[in-house]
Amino acid sequence: MIRIFNPSRLTRQAFFKDLINYLDQQDDVILRQIKAQFPEVPVDKLMEEYIKAGFILRENKRYRLNLPFLESADRVELDQEVFAREESELYQELKARAFQTELRNTTNAAILIEETDFERKAQTLSNYFYKVAHQYPLTEEQEKLYAILGDVNPEYALKYMTSFLLKFLKKDQVQQKRRDIFVDSLEVLGYIRKNDEGKYELAVDLDKERLMFSKQ
Repeated sequence: MIRIFNPSRLTRQAFFKDLINYLDQQDDVILRQIKAQFPEVPVDKLMEEYIKAGFILRENKRYRLNLPFLESADRVELDQEVFAREESELYQELKARAFQTELRNTTNAAILIEETDFERKAQTLSNYFYKVAHQYPLTEEQEKLYAILGDVNPEYALKYMTSFLLKFLKKDQVQQKRRDIFVDSLEVLGYIRKNDEGKYELAVDLDKERLMFSKQ
């Protein structure tokens, strides 16, 4: 099975995914065979798009894959579109790689440092903003965050989240009397936790000089 990470408008299409996996298992395929395999799909129009984009090659009325498969997990960049076979060692190496992200805002100098996997399954704020913006499927944990934040503007959310986090520069415990979705989100994300007194404590590393909150 071929997996596509960070698909584009074209490569996220259901037919594209089905087609590349079909061609990956077949040799010497003609258009009539593809149409027979996918009778409900406007094959001609879509195939031309895939050929134009360079993902499918047509030679002598035969069709085959021309995907830029991943060759090295060491050189891949976060959010890069990647094609990989699930049974390959590279696929496992890619899933095991860790990446660091930074979130900044225009309200203050606070920086949120987070660590994630390539698939962005980790429960981080950067992953949440990225997936919502690209309309990628959310994990079960990320769905919990969506239930609180929804499709919020990242800059707007960071303004209030970082403003709350910066209170820990002067206090070890912070009280929040009114319900606040941004504070609730920070708790879901693991930035803060409630103590026995019902007050919030910082649950991540804080570099007070550089105003960096590190969630590893």
